[in-house]
Amino acid sequence: MKMLDKITNVAVILGVAVFIVVVARNQFIRPKLPTPPEQIVVGKTVTLPGVHFPEGRDSLVLALSTTCHFCKDSLPFYRDLTAKAQGHLNVIAVLPQPEAEATKYLHDAEVSTNQVVSTQLGTIGVLGTPTLLLVDNKGNVHKTWEGLLDQKGQEDVLAQTVGHPKSGNTLSSLFHTSQESK
Repeated sequence: MKMLDKITNVAVILGVAVFIVVVARNQFIRPKLPTPPEQIVVGKTVTLPGVHFPEGRDSLVLALSTTCHFCKDSLPFYRDLTAKAQGHLNVIAVLPQPEAEATKYLHDAEVSTNQVVSTQLGTIGVLGTPTLLLVDNKGNVHKTWEGLLDQKGQEDVLAQTVGHPKSGNTLSSLFHTSQESK
């Protein structure tokens, strides 16, 4: 019986020691996580493969995914927005899916764009979908909208993108117009 008691005591001590080591390791030693891509912010420059932002015209980048339910819920707004943007803004849809799949998704939703680009969204600093980026002719981001937009957010997008047709709808003309009115 003494031998069985010794084995039990040693097993308990080893079990407690392993438990203490595991808890201490998890508490004090954090594994190094990979650095997430840098989130897009106003002032950053967006570079997209195969995209040249047109001179004298701003662009609206729609960062979407065919698997995003918020994107799907936003499609009626994007349909209206892109219809109103024709002739005022260059609209570029960026999706992580293959270009053919992305193009079909937008076509079926009746969302008209000037260009569809297939790339990982993290490469342009977009961490979630849907995200809209208003950029100038050099790709500089001037405004962003993220997620499923409420009525106020949708009105802001429309006002910032297609709501100023008399000003020529470029960020520089909006800036000069607002500076002149001061």
